[in-house]
Amino acid sequence: MAADRRKWLFFGGLALGLIAAAAALAFGARDNLIRYTLNPGRSFGEGPQATAPDYAKPSSWAALSAKADKPIDVFFIYPTIYFSGEHWNAPVSNDAVRERLTGVVGPLYVAPFEKGANIFMPLYRQAAPYSFMTAAEDGRGARELAYADVKAAFEAFLATHNKGRPFVVAGYGQGALYGFRLIAELKPQDRTRFIAGYLLEVAIPAELVSTATPLCNNPDQTGCLVIWHSTTQHARSDMPRQNALVWKDGGGFEPTRGRDLACVNPLTWTVDGRAGTSDMNLGAAELSDFATSGVTTTRAVTAADCWNGLLFTDVTPSPIFLWTGPRYRELFPSTVNPFFADIKENVTRRADSFAAQASLPTPPENAGLLPETQNPSVVNSQ
Repeated sequence: MAADRRKWLFFGGLALGLIAAAAALAFGARDNLIRYTLNPGRSFGEGPQATAPDYAKPSSWAALSAKADKPIDVFFIYPTIYFSGEHWNAPVSNDAVRERLTGVVGPLYVAPFEKGANIFMPLYRQAAPYSFMTAAEDGRGARELAYADVKAAFEAFLATHNKGRPFVVAGYGQGALYGFRLIAELKPQDRTRFIAGYLLEVAIPAELVSTATPLCNNPDQTGCLVIWHSTTQHARSDMPRQNALVWKDGGGFEPTRGRDLACVNPLTWTVDGRAGTSDMNLGAAELSDFATSGVTTTRAVTAADCWNGLLFTDVTPSPIFLWTGPRYRELFPSTVNPFFADIKENVTRRADSFAAQASLPTPPENAGLLPETQNPSVVNSQ
């Protein structure tokens, strides 16, 4: 009996050891397991694409302000909320996408922009997560298709819905990536009505930011960009600095490759490297089933410090990312918006600043010119 007992203990211990070793291997390879799970397993060109949205139809918009009776508009591009390897691009009719738009994106990310603004948020065939895990042409095709939808929606917004009002372009994650290109391609007549761009949780090298649309460096500045990619002290912060895919000159995408990233601090609204302390945080928001608005807000939750192009915060990532790995975390919208109230206040502030500038009298055509008798020498911001 004793021998049998020792045998069972031996094999039981061996089995437990093998299970533990397998679990450790799986945990260490969780990023690769996620990649494998999300890989569509076919090329981008194989099979039909999901039907393109028709932005002349209200059904192609997740938010469409019918009355549009507020003084400014916000064109909002939502982050990655399609987590499947079934398609390279999400069908806009996908039930999970629509549920996340209603349950997460709306109350947590769109709501800060709603005060005093008409919201226009198009449905689009967003690129599936795997397209951001590969530099192959298949991924590029998926990202370009997503941008084509966003571009078509933006043109429909300007042509049909905007009615000449000042506007903000806002986006998170891959939505921010597309928003960056939209703003770069603004036509001169539209750029005059551009208040600011809020391009959040996206890695954009500072060298790609145009002098025509610079980074915002004070809380009242207009015609500028607010960009950041947040991280925490113990997170794997090399991924956005090294491997994030961004637009490149001449078209297509390329990795960030260690370039300095654009970072505007949402507590100071500057790019001067000055840290913001937690007491400056007007309020972080977290999803709540018990709040009428869908979120609860709490003041002084986090400090914020732009360092090496990344925005370091005190917000603890969701435990789910321990099991999915850092690569998945880069794509998944958090259920906490650390700067919910800060964004809300700042959008209003920039809109007021824009309105104040627009109300100033236009200088006469000859203002500032020297009298002709002096025969002076020639002297010579979508």
